Amino acid sequence: MKKIFVLILMLAAGSFILSSCGGGGQKSSKADDSKKAEKQLTVNIQNGETVYKKVCIACHMTGVAGAPALNNKERWTEIAKKGMKQLHHDAIDGFTGDYGVMPPRGTCTDCSDQDLYDAIGYMLKEAGVSAQ
Repeated sequence: MKKIFVLILMLAAGSFILSSCGGGGQKSSKADDSKKAEKQLTVNIQNGETVYKKVCIACHMTGVAGAPALNNKERWTEIAKKGMKQLHHDAIDGFTGDYGVMPPRGTCTDCSDQDLYDAIGYMLKEAGVSAQ
């Protein structure tokens, strides 16, 4: 009985993670996003918090799939050494690291590049670190 409960719990959690999309921004084309990426992006913390709460929280609240939990300052300090440009690239294209996997766009198909950038900035701020 315990095994069935664990299996159901894992399936429910997986379904939640895979279906977590949302983002506070508008849809944009890849060409639009590329043009925006060429510009210097600035972090909108309020939008970042919105995106985090709709999407990123699924993994980053507790560290699902090896994601750095929002309160894990040590991991975020290590990650921040990559710099915002690389972190943003990893969020867009996905990343497999020593601890786990970041799926492309965090599974959020309707998050803009700016939404992802803002979410990264928000998580770094909440963890108490800054990107180098």
